[in-house]
Amino acid sequence: MKKILIITFIIAAGVFFLVGKLEGDTKLFADELPANMNETNEIEEITIYEVKPSGKPKSISLTEKEEIDKILKAGQSLKLKETDEFVNAGYLLLFQGSKENYTMTVDKDGHIDMNGHEEHFEMKGENELFQAIQAFRDKWEVLDEEEV
Repeated sequence: MKKILIITFIIAAGVFFLVGKLEGDTKLFADELPANMNETNEIEEITIYEVKPSGKPKSISLTEKEEIDKILKAGQSLKLKETDEFVNAGYLLLFQGSKENYTMTVDKDGHIDMNGHEEHFEMKGENELFQAIQAFRDKWEVLDEEEV
């Protein structure tokens, strides 16, 4: 009986280890932002651009604290898994802080490029960040050709 319990425990531990390796290490979105994107570098504006839009290129600038918080909260609890896939369509977000700026790109399929497109992640679960961005669709402005 003891041998069966020990063998069962070893098999269960192996399965959990294997599943963990197959799933990959997940990280939280908030932990992937640079340390300077915290309270000491208050985000004053988020400008969002369409990447490879159909039709005329559009952008939106969010300056109201509630709007900025909506975007930040949508990404805050996202779980990310490192990947090799680049984001080639979606939204480019420019976080303008009181001390520094930061950019990232997100697509509808749940991929995020961070750190100047050097780090690539895939979201696990619902793409709340993309949905939060799309909630502002009535505020988008068409860019002039010289702004592109």
